Amino acid sequence: MAARRPADGLVAREAAPEARDVGAGARGRASVVRLLPGLVLTASLAGGAFALARVPGVALLGPLGLSLVLGAAWRLTIGLGPAYRPGARLASRTLLRVGVVLLGARLHYGSLWEAGPRIVALDLAVVVTAILVMEGVGRMLRLRRGLRLSLAIGTAVCGASAIAAAAPIVGARDDEVSTSVGIISVLGALAAVGFTLGSSAAALTPSTYGVMIGATLQEVGHVVAAGAPAEPEAFDLAVLTKLTRVALLAPVLLVTSLVLARLSRRRSSGAVERGADGAARPLGTDGLSASPRAPLVPAFLVGFLLLGVANSAGLVSPAVQALAQTGSAALLSVAMAGIGLQIDAAAMRRGSGRALVLAVAGFALLLVVAGVFVVTVGA
Repeated sequence: MAARRPADGLVAREAAPEARDVGAGARGRASVVRLLPGLVLTASLAGGAFALARVPGVALLGPLGLSLVLGAAWRLTIGLGPAYRPGARLASRTLLRVGVVLLGARLHYGSLWEAGPRIVALDLAVVVTAILVMEGVGRMLRLRRGLRLSLAIGTAVCGASAIAAAAPIVGARDDEVSTSVGIISVLGALAAVGFTLGSSAAALTPSTYGVMIGATLQEVGHVVAAGAPAEPEAFDLAVLTKLTRVALLAPVLLVTSLVLARLSRRRSSGAVERGADGAARPLGTDGLSASPRAPLVPAFLVGFLLLGVANSAGLVSPAVQALAQTGSAALLSVAMAGIGLQIDAAAMRRGSGRALVLAVAGFALLLVVAGVFVVTVGA
């Protein structure tokens, strides 16, 4: 009997990896099953948003904004059962980051060369001024960093897409992303309608009108909607001005990530600042937000930047570019639905009024900066 024990032990040791493999496979299948209900729900809501985005008028909100609205409506009317939460959480976090990486396929830095120095200077003035001023005003309004920076970057660059890309970097909560996307989408849609109706009364030249809507409206869809009824010169200039702002998304995210990482390191070292009430707090928190020490540049941002560089260098074929852009739009819409499904209505109500004030003030600032630039430098 003693002679058989080594053999029995050997068999047991050989069988152990197989048992572990079977156990890992079972856990993997259980994990997929656990995620499936929430993923099916978010994908269905995103599909409904894309269908609604074909409806005139409603289309101004865009598929991302509509996905968020549908997700929030589901949460507030039907609720989100425990079975749906893991998949919704995965959509709002992991799929959001993958969608941001694929968003890099929209970037083409050749547009900065095509735009010329005046348009680039205008867009730089608009983007930098809006972010810095809105950050300062947001602090005065006692808004959390995630909310005020989401509104600032969304207003300055390209609306919901910019908010989705910035959210993991600035540490925005789901309710802050929901508030930001909702306000920016509605405000931009109203502004697009206002530009369209007021263009004749304002007696703007085609070039001035094109530059103004391209430099101020939040979403590319808003610019297209406001520019389509105008003369071809105005439409072309509006799209070029807007796409130049979109090209600035990458440097905005990179600088934001580096600045926040530096603040995080200084906060870890014990540096303090004085808040509006005179109290000393860890640097960069405003007493309103605290996040763990962030990496210098998040991995998904590196992927976003590299894909943008590859696309600008002509290394991405048109077919792959189209596929990446479609995948990005789909994943970001699914992520927005997941965020909408997890909103905290009470938290949204607490800060939505001040957030609306900040967004309106930011849009007014864009109008002033663009108007002054056009008057002094020319369209």
